Order: sequence, then C-alpha cells, then structure tokens
Amino acid sequence: MNVEEVREYCLTRPWATEDMPFGDGYVTLRVGGKIFCCLVLDRGPLAQLKWSPDEFDEVVEKYLWVTQAWHWHKRHMIQFDCFDTRVDAVVGRLLIDRAYSYVYSRLPKRIKSDMLEAKNQSI
Repeated sequence: MNVEEVREYCLTRPWATEDMPFGDGYVTLRVGGKIFCCLVLDRGPLAQLKWSPDEFDEVVEKYLWVTQAWHWHKRHMIQFDCFDTRVDAVVGRLLIDRAYSYVYSRLPKRIKSDMLEAKNQSI
C-alpha cells in the first residue's frame, strides 16, 4: 500500500479531513478535528496511525512491519513504511479503519452530534 493509496483511503472515511499543520512533509488526516493518521513524507514515506495503548503490543507482534511511531507518544501511535512490500492493502485498510474508529469513538458527543447535523443539512 503506497502513501497515496493510504491518503485516498483515509479520505473515504466519513467526515475525514486533511491538513498540513506541521509543514509540507506531513499530511494529517482527522475526524472531528482529531488526528487518526499522519503521513510523514520526509522520512519514508511513513503512515502513522493513532492506536489504543491497550492493543499496541498485539499489533506490533502480529505484523512485523508495524512499529511504534517515532516522534509521538509511546504506545499511542503505530507506523508502517509505505514502501514496504509486506504491507498488504487489505491489512493496511483494516489498520486505518481501526485507527479511525478508535479516534471517532473517543470524540465528545457534542462533536459527533454536530457532524451528524451538518451531514443532515447537506442532504
């Protein structure tokens, strides 16, 4: 799964947005204003995903190409190299979905409600 495929798939998630708050070398993908994926273009490219600390050991043991994301809080972000041929697209999308769901589930009810209301008004 290359970096553009990761980006495109992330943007198919409901309410996903992207920005570059850390400069040209970093693309962040968010839901409800919270980062669920950061694409590090300067160092790889790498896909870094928000992760539940309770599930950190499980994912790094299961997928040898998944590691702790550098420069983020330990056990809260995982990463994989988008040039690594071991990154199967199906597994990559599964990890992205899990990161997205984790961040979405932790959003305040008010933000979720606002997002749903905005969606209903656009229909």
